[in-house]
Amino acid sequence: MTDATTTVPSDGQRLPEELGALAGGTSLTLHVVRHAETEYNVAHVMQGWSNSPITALGERQIAAAGAALAGVPFDAAFSSDLERTRLTAEGILAAHPSPPPLELREDLREWNFGGHEEVPSVEVWGRLFAQHGLEVDREMSAMRVLAERMTWSDIFDGIADLDETGRSEKAAETVVRADRALAHVIRTATAGAAPGDERTALVVSHGGFITTLLRQMTPEMTPNTILPNCSISTVRLVDGAWTLVGVGERPEAFAA
Repeated sequence: MTDATTTVPSDGQRLPEELGALAGGTSLTLHVVRHAETEYNVAHVMQGWSNSPITALGERQIAAAGAALAGVPFDAAFSSDLERTRLTAEGILAAHPSPPPLELREDLREWNFGGHEEVPSVEVWGRLFAQHGLEVDREMSAMRVLAERMTWSDIFDGIADLDETGRSEKAAETVVRADRALAHVIRTATAGAAPGDERTALVVSHGGFITTLLRQMTPEMTPNTILPNCSISTVRLVDGAWTLVGVGERPEAFAA
């Protein structure tokens, strides 16, 4: 006989309750942190699987996140294997009195923008906006208009379709990857725990991909939510049900 702890849906995507069942009755809190500010963030350059150095502000953000999370009893820690997330995770754990080992995961990487990588964001998004009769503006109000017309998956598939190299990740591929990453995080963080036990894990990833992760557990999560660098989003699993406790909290707000 099989159950939700062993079966994998044919499309590679589980329902929130199926993900929750992987914990085997253990209560689990996930603190999901976006990486610190990078030079490409400042320059508004497409940065998915590509990398750029963390800025001086980013270093201060890491220190603030480390201070805010120093009192959290982490049982496990996971990070995307890209440099900006790894350095963020290492900095946070360096401030912790008893840090768990850090596991680096390729499946926690940002959306792969393929041929759009390291291209100015205004050029890439501008092409999509133009298809819908919209113009790029400083406030990016065109994005809000587009979000009212299209689903989040249609928007990112639209970007992928504009990639002449064909290497950009489609929404469905990213969702399956997020499901795989979450299944591993949940199983690993709760390994050896009994029903009713409490476990807590740190997950460091990327703005777009964190939104995908959160929507896997809590579908009510708004997909166009902007997550600041080094912000902390918290999800809690109790009795097999997920609750979105906080979204995109800056470290100082989280610690308050």
